[in-house]
Amino acid sequence: MAEHTSTDANPGYETTDARITPLAQIGFFIAALMIVSFVSMILLFKIFAYYQPLFDDPIPPLADARVVDKGPRLQIDPPAQKLALRQSEEEILGSHGWVDEQVKVARIPVDRAIDLVSQGKIQLIAPVATGN
Repeated sequence: MAEHTSTDANPGYETTDARITPLAQIGFFIAALMIVSFVSMILLFKIFAYYQPLFDDPIPPLADARVVDKGPRLQIDPPAQKLALRQSEEEILGSHGWVDEQVKVARIPVDRAIDLVSQGKIQLIAPVATGN
């Protein structure tokens, strides 16, 4: 095994300790920066809280009347509700029935309506245009 000789000029390791003064100064600077940041954030949020009502739009007087239920509107079983909606739509589109019996407006199945329109026995009624 080769013998390693060290000289006093280059011993191969650090011979002096790190100076504590610059490390302490950096630590105090970071601590002071953190304290100033926290205090400035608290001050900024207090300013925001003070000025926020000035920028909010006034609450409309009928806002409470528009909300039917303030509880959450969640679907309990979305697939089952979608299936029930599809079945009710198919029942309405595929059966005869009254839309308004007093005005004598009835509905007929879509397939039958397509046949009658293609044969020219009935005409399509244009939907009423709404003025926007």
